[in-house]
Amino acid sequence: MRSETSLGGKLHSALTGRKMRYGTNAVVLTIAVVAIVLMINILVARHSIKFDLTKNRFYTLSEATREFLNGLGQPVKITAFFPEGDAMGEVVRDLLREYTRISPKIQVEFIDPDKQPSLAKQYDITAYGTTVLESGLRSRKVMEYELIDYETSGDLVNFAGEQAFTRALVGLFTEDTKGIYFSTGHGERALTGDYVQAKTFLEGEGYVTEARNLSVEGRVPEDAAALVIAGPTRDFTKEEADAVQAYLEKGGKVFVALDPSGEKGDLLNLKGVLKNWGIGVNDDLVLDPGSHYFLDLASLIPEMELHPATEKLIEKGYTVFLPRTRSLYHAKEDQAYGIIVEPIIKTTDKAWGETNFQDKASFDPETDNEGPLTLAYVAYNPDTDSVLVVVGNASFLDNEIVTIQGNVDFFMNAISWMVGKEESIFIRPKTPSFEQIYLSDREARSIFYGTVLVIPVCFALIGVGVWVRRRNL
Repeated sequence: MRSETSLGGKLHSALTGRKMRYGTNAVVLTIAVVAIVLMINILVARHSIKFDLTKNRFYTLSEATREFLNGLGQPVKITAFFPEGDAMGEVVRDLLREYTRISPKIQVEFIDPDKQPSLAKQYDITAYGTTVLESGLRSRKVMEYELIDYETSGDLVNFAGEQAFTRALVGLFTEDTKGIYFSTGHGERALTGDYVQAKTFLEGEGYVTEARNLSVEGRVPEDAAALVIAGPTRDFTKEEADAVQAYLEKGGKVFVALDPSGEKGDLLNLKGVLKNWGIGVNDDLVLDPGSHYFLDLASLIPEMELHPATEKLIEKGYTVFLPRTRSLYHAKEDQAYGIIVEPIIKTTDKAWGETNFQDKASFDPETDNEGPLTLAYVAYNPDTDSVLVVVGNASFLDNEIVTIQGNVDFFMNAISWMVGKEESIFIRPKTPSFEQIYLSDREARSIFYGTVLVIPVCFALIGVGVWVRRRNL
């Protein structure tokens, strides 16, 4: 009887003792933690939340892309053909995952063309890194070279994946294709040379680009959504100038970009057309001590005036970079009836237009054009829906410059506004942010000893303290 009482007492003592209570609490706490972790995982799986802490929000889709995806009404299948382990393929996979997070209409599949050559042949895949977007009977291809954009130096690579894929998506649902024609025969920039980047941007937006010689055609093509005259070094003939004028009078859209020539009286026939629309061209080189690129007074970073072609850039804080520019003026006395002229890009009041190209540049109030000066105008006739945009610089769209500042943004927005395609989406390529930190010897030693000695010793002391406390329970 005493032994049973003794056994019962020991059992009661064991069940109600401190070790049992602490052990039970530990088990309950462990179960609670596991349950909380499971619930959090379930919630995250159903309602995933992502935080992009990179400096330029490299992994976050732009507002324009999110708006388009949220309004997507038809399913889209995206098939990406990348070899297994391809570095660019992994970047594209991460990007397209963000598209599927926002729109359930997007379905993405990655195919290794080496492992499934029959499927690659079915899609007519001729190069690694090709992505096919399909919706109904329409399809678009995005090539790997469209995902990369190079800065001026050629060393720093921008990732233009979102730009390429969103434009391809927009193109899937764009019914009408607009043709943008570039004039040739007067030393203009070539679509296959200096302007190949601009050509790529236009075609990525869904436009069709083509070079045309007006002296051969005799007129601007009837299906032209816009005519671009970029950097002519020789004048238009009277017949060619008349063809441009006739195109404008019938509701045409013309974008003219003129570099300074270093001589007076150039491009008289072309200037005559522009004057008829209220835009005069000065024979000068603009220098602006008030806003320029580094130490070059001729490399301008001008100010933008509020206009439908510029308002999005102003909202985002973008400007343009114009190296070697001539100034323009409002030719009221030559302006035809019904035409409205508005300045859209100006210099600071410290600028001047240098007209003496022989001597050292310095402002001469008797011969030079005093600032502020206008560098770009918009002229339009609301009765005929005609639009003319003139910029005193053509090199801002050259391959090595087009992505600097807001150059390509301005051009694309101007074209979209001219042809009535203002719903177009333009997304700037993103640059990976690499920031260097320079440490002194003392700072480097402090970091070394702190991470290699101090932190590990602190954790060891905490562990010993916990062990001693458990021994005394």
